[in-house]
Amino acid sequence: MNTFQLTCFLTVAETLSFAKAAKQLNITQPAVTHQIRSLEEELNTQLFKRTTRTEGLTPEGLIFLNDARNVLNIISAAKRRFEEPMAVERQLFSIGCHSHIDIHLLPEILKQMTSFYPTLYPVFQVIPFQHLYQLLDEDAVDVVIAFYEKGPKKSIGVYKELATVNILAALPAEHPYIQKSELSAEDFENEKVILTEPHGCPDSLNTMQHELINRKPVSDLILCHSPDACTTLVKAGFGIAIVPDMPSLKDPSLTYVPIKDMKPLSYGVYYKSVAGKPLLKLFLQLCKELFPANAL
Repeated sequence: MNTFQLTCFLTVAETLSFAKAAKQLNITQPAVTHQIRSLEEELNTQLFKRTTRTEGLTPEGLIFLNDARNVLNIISAAKRRFEEPMAVERQLFSIGCHSHIDIHLLPEILKQMTSFYPTLYPVFQVIPFQHLYQLLDEDAVDVVIAFYEKGPKKSIGVYKELATVNILAALPAEHPYIQKSELSAEDFENEKVILTEPHGCPDSLNTMQHELINRKPVSDLILCHSPDACTTLVKAGFGIAIVPDMPSLKDPSLTYVPIKDMKPLSYGVYYKSVAGKPLLKLFLQLCKELFPANAL
């Protein structure tokens, strides 16, 4: 395994196209294909799902994505260290999250951290839910910020709640339901419903979505890759969406109505231990003091 193979892998993963990756790297498409195949042979796994239209990552490719980035980051940092031997060492702090929505909640916390640690260097690992907890278990991230999950994931580390998040229905401005104070399950029966795909939201929200739409025909359901995509389709008039009540998700052109009998979700941080980790200890302290719980 070499850095060129990893660079080719990451470029194809970003562009989802061998042809576009080749153009970006200024090499031929067969050269890119050869590097990917060599890497797959060495890892004894398939990294991409190849179709006639696009190249998508396999589950194994998604897992390896984080490893490839980390390896190249380490190599790059090592090179810079010797290029600039007098430079102050950065203090890396890795935060795992399932989407960029979580990152929007952290600016003030990270700002305060830099007053204590001027060389702080935050690194965000944004990957689907099912892989987040694996990174924590492998010490590939210092902390995971996410919704609380029951089951095996719970035993991986310590969980601290930062806020509770209500579940809302996102409605286009002209929808007749905007006058309601809350929606019931019956209100969804004659509506097209926009949902976030299972890998893009927590198990607890998936369960709630299923409870609301388990009797609806598939033709009345639209699955989106992310909550942001759900918002776009609501604005375009494709239906109503089920979304968590988070400030970074809300669009001022839409109306948000609570859903009856939906229990709030717990939102917080997972970590393994603060022993010998002053950055993590400070992050948790600042989360407790500064996290915008009242906004959730």
